[in-house]
Amino acid sequence: MTDETEANAVIVQNHETDKKDDKVLIKKWGKEAIDVGYTVLPKALLQGQARLKINATDLAVLIHLIEHWWRPGEMPWPKKARIAERLAVTPKTVQRSIARLEEEKLLKRVDRFQNGRRISNEYDLSPLVERIKSISVDMAKAKEEADQAKRKAVRPGARNRAKAA
Repeated sequence: MTDETEANAVIVQNHETDKKDDKVLIKKWGKEAIDVGYTVLPKALLQGQARLKINATDLAVLIHLIEHWWRPGEMPWPKKARIAERLAVTPKTVQRSIARLEEEKLLKRVDRFQNGRRISNEYDLSPLVERIKSISVDMAKAKEEADQAKRKAVRPGARNRAKAA
């Protein structure tokens, strides 16, 4: 199987999965909303907001950056003015949020140039991905520990075995 065939197989598989997911999302949000597209966010991003040390504005800016991230190897490059318009804030507010996200090591700004002129930055989100992985591992571990504690609590004789150990 060539690399191109493998890539196509993955695309077909993902497309089939997307079709199933679309049906669920259509039931939740309506066909009109899903037909214009949607953005997937890891649960760990939302539930780990405090651990990421970002405020609501920073999270909103981050979500808009993620919304522009279409392919794994191609980082987003939306204009700050576009994000500001969508959030009903000033471009300076977006700029401050991006600076905080960079300070928290959640993204890296990469300068972009076209014909010698500076254009919108590219935003490398790979640091965010690594932080989300770490939070996700901790969340999975906590869930497993809670599940084990619950199983022990409902099994007959669990208390006696716990005392003996």
